[in-house]
Amino acid sequence: MTRIKKINFYGDPNIGLYGFASDKYVLVGNVVKDTSLGVLNVPAVKLTIADTDLVGIFATGNSNKIITSDIIENNEKEHIEKIADVLVLNTKFTAVGNLILLNDRGCIISPLLKKYKENIESFLSLPVNVSTIAGLNVVGSAAICNNRGCLVHPQTKESEIKIIESVLDVVVDVGTVNFGSPFVRSGIIVNKSGFLVGDRTSGPEAGRMDEVFGFI
Repeated sequence: MTRIKKINFYGDPNIGLYGFASDKYVLVGNVVKDTSLGVLNVPAVKLTIADTDLVGIFATGNSNKIITSDIIENNEKEHIEKIADVLVLNTKFTAVGNLILLNDRGCIISPLLKKYKENIESFLSLPVNVSTIAGLNVVGSAAICNNRGCLVHPQTKESEIKIIESVLDVVVDVGTVNFGSPFVRSGIIVNKSGFLVGDRTSGPEAGRMDEVFGFI
């Protein structure tokens, strides 16, 4: 069974900017045909956030919960609430998809969102840790995970890897996407069934993903 598909959205290999997946759904902007999402083997929900297709920038989530910021419109929030509970953060850091890394077991948030830690922890009913990845605040851009593994920025520190392994309960490895980009989430949409990857991704890069996400 095919578990990987190389793809672009209107010529853009940075597909992670437009959506993300869990083991129950894939949330994505209106940039792709449903048939292209087949490797994920979950229902596709297409929508906008802040009247843009950049769903992967402005939101993130796991199988049961979705987090976004108050940049979202009411009708867009109502659309998302059909598939999962939604937490709207009242923050100037509206690109929360770039600032949060989570799966069904835990969550890492950027230091920029540390004042929301208790709120997020209560909403998710999961452990939440404040950390950087590769010394960067954009923890949601510098890493991507499913419930088995996490691919991280090549300059991620060992201490940061240990936090990810502990909080998310996953195997962690470093890698790149789209022929060298260290901001791996920008080019990947993944869940337990498979993953979409930007079409500039090399064979060795895809092989590393296949391994870390637990498909081989």
